[in-house]
Amino acid sequence: MMDNVDSSDARPGDFFRFETLNAVTSGKKIIIPERTMGYGIVVIASPAGSQGRSGTLVLEPRYLVLPSGTKLGVVLDHDVSDLQRSGTSGSMPGYLGAVPVPGIGAAIGIFNYFHHGRNILVKKGTIFEIFPSDDPATETCQQPSNS
Repeated sequence: MMDNVDSSDARPGDFFRFETLNAVTSGKKIIIPERTMGYGIVVIASPAGSQGRSGTLVLEPRYLVLPSGTKLGVVLDHDVSDLQRSGTSGSMPGYLGAVPVPGIGAAIGIFNYFHHGRNILVKKGTIFEIFPSDDPATETCQQPSNS
């Protein structure tokens, strides 16, 4: 990542920059040089809010700009991505609101109502993996999710 992207001020449609760390070669020929600049887009951005609601941020790398000026579409390796996150809510656990002790449920409800959740920040320097192709066949390169 070349930029910080924060759910507190990011908007869907905003662009962000990234660059490759390693070169991509075919035999001895360099196809994509190291430090090739790329661009991505903010797909989902929602700031943290009251009642402990956490921020959400989903970023999608779109293309690399090759030395010739042509754009090469890329696909995010979703299985190892740090570009899809939600911040922590900081809310009191919901089951505590159900504890039948006079006054406790109301106190927890008030805490969560005024408590602000946390935003998510994808920092400059964050490393993520991409496939240098946007062909649908790239899907077969991705490992199935363990979730």
